[in-house]
Amino acid sequence: MNEHATKVLDAYLDSDNQFVPHAVLIEGRWGSGKTFFLQKVYEPARMKRMREEGRSHVPFLFVSLFGATSARDVEMRIYKTACPGEAVAGSIAGTIALGIGEFFRVKDTTKMTVEKLGEKAIKRLNEFVFVFDDLERVERQAFGEVMGLVNSLVAEHGRKVLLVTDEEKLKERVDSAVWKDQNEKIVGRRAHIEADLESVIQASISNMPKGIAKKFVSARASDLLTIAKVSRVENLRNLSWAMHNATAFVEALASDSEIPEAHVDRTMGVVLATTLWMRSGLLDAQTLARLPGLAMTLAVRSINNRPENTPLEPQLARAQEFAVTFNSLSVGAPPLEYGFIIGFEESGVLDAREVNAWIKTQFGFGKEHVEPSWRRLWHSRSRPQADTEIAVSDLHDELAHFVFREHGAILHAAGLAIRQAKFNDVRITGGCNIVGYFKHYIDRLAADGLLEAAKYEHLPTVSDSYEGLGFSSSDTEEFREIADYLGAKSMVVTAAKRLTRVESIIAEAEEGDFEALFKFVRLEDHELSQRPVLMEIPPDRIASFMLRDVPELDAGARLLAYRYNRAVSGDPLCQEIKWAREVHAAVVEGLQDWKKPHDQMALDHMNGLIRYYEKDKQNPDDMIIPPS
Repeated sequence: MNEHATKVLDAYLDSDNQFVPHAVLIEGRWGSGKTFFLQKVYEPARMKRMREEGRSHVPFLFVSLFGATSARDVEMRIYKTACPGEAVAGSIAGTIALGIGEFFRVKDTTKMTVEKLGEKAIKRLNEFVFVFDDLERVERQAFGEVMGLVNSLVAEHGRKVLLVTDEEKLKERVDSAVWKDQNEKIVGRRAHIEADLESVIQASISNMPKGIAKKFVSARASDLLTIAKVSRVENLRNLSWAMHNATAFVEALASDSEIPEAHVDRTMGVVLATTLWMRSGLLDAQTLARLPGLAMTLAVRSINNRPENTPLEPQLARAQEFAVTFNSLSVGAPPLEYGFIIGFEESGVLDAREVNAWIKTQFGFGKEHVEPSWRRLWHSRSRPQADTEIAVSDLHDELAHFVFREHGAILHAAGLAIRQAKFNDVRITGGCNIVGYFKHYIDRLAADGLLEAAKYEHLPTVSDSYEGLGFSSSDTEEFREIADYLGAKSMVVTAAKRLTRVESIIAEAEEGDFEALFKFVRLEDHELSQRPVLMEIPPDRIASFMLRDVPELDAGARLLAYRYNRAVSGDPLCQEIKWAREVHAAVVEGLQDWKKPHDQMALDHMNGLIRYYEKDKQNPDDMIIPPS
């Protein structure tokens, strides 16, 4: 890989005298691995060759020009990179004004200067090939001055200089005429760098600590290279990150002997492919959510006779492209939940125990784990017939005993029942109508208080996933009816649980914990503070509480004033305004029975507090006490 660049550099660095002094331009796209090639591939190989030939190698000094503002700035960077100890000590500060030329005229340097820099330090500056990286990142106004410094090094001091840049970006940043002039004057040879995927993979493996994981990955380096090539991603930084993620998961899984090597192998490939596309902006969390069960979704679309020219929605189209690109990895039935990869990307933290436990539970690895019936049935296309028969029987029995209570598990079972019925296999529901069977199943769970409460306002209407697998698609009428029924029933369950919680909070206040009412105004508890949850509570109950005494009235007044402060027309909370007015009216009426002057003092306090927090509202319908 990059043999042409190697030949250009060898010819340049092996020449003792150049007929025309010049620098060599190392160019390539951002992320193609130009610096990596020089640091990790070319220079180590050159050092080895020099030793074999009995010659001394002149080391490379890498100096980044990112954000360089002047030649003097670059001089300082050179010295700090070559002599970090002296630079930290501050001895360079008084000599930088001498100019870079003085650094290389050791014989002519005054004794005082030598003492300031240290003779050894100055000599060290003459022992490098200068590699100026990120040339396109030099501040625009300083570009000519910095290139003048490079020309001085090459022409006046006979130094070997390599300029590393993305030439296309350089042309965008610097006036083309200026670059053309500098290019003709300073650059004598150029070498284009192609993305060397194999070297990055090998370097990543080399950096792994010795152990089972490193041995495992090393034996599969060619498979990783194949995935990287298939991905069409040439940015080596992204490949480095993808290798980092893949090897991290291998280290986690390989530590558990109960997880088969084949599963570790699949996980490694899926993590590599997923990270590559995520880092390159080709995948996001929403698209990944469409992958499990993708084949089922597309098959159902076909069964339902959708017109061939009907385009797929963008997320589904990207998911399909990812699945087709990495067809050999079966990304539609992943070996782990994609959420683990997303979480690792976001946090950099991988909980090996959590990942391994999930995998062992879902795939039945280890003595204490049995692969769930729905997973065995989902993978029936690749399992022995006997296994499928047992899975159907087990799933039927588990449904009969109401084992599944989560939305995903119920819908996954329903999707499998619908799929099997297409092949005249109705054993999962015991021959019963599928929709009726699952409605009865949901009703029974709800009646026993076992149905999972709704986590969202509505269930997703698109193909979703359960434990890393697609459970079905909303494209089937039967499935849609079951999903809608489950969503509606879950909302009823959720509302009942919410009402129970609301009543318990009010009971706490009635028993003397007045601060409990503030749970209805805390923004972090969205369920209570932003939803109209109080309308089921009789207004007289709140009014009776507030009319007990001054502390209770103060607590209730603050609830009414604070709760609707931010609510404006259209907000769900505004549905409660009528209820709040009824509470307020009942309290005003009840205050007439209080002794004077407590009645009027309490009324002024309550109304003043409510009016203060309503003063910025424009619509009278949003106010508890509208303007008269």
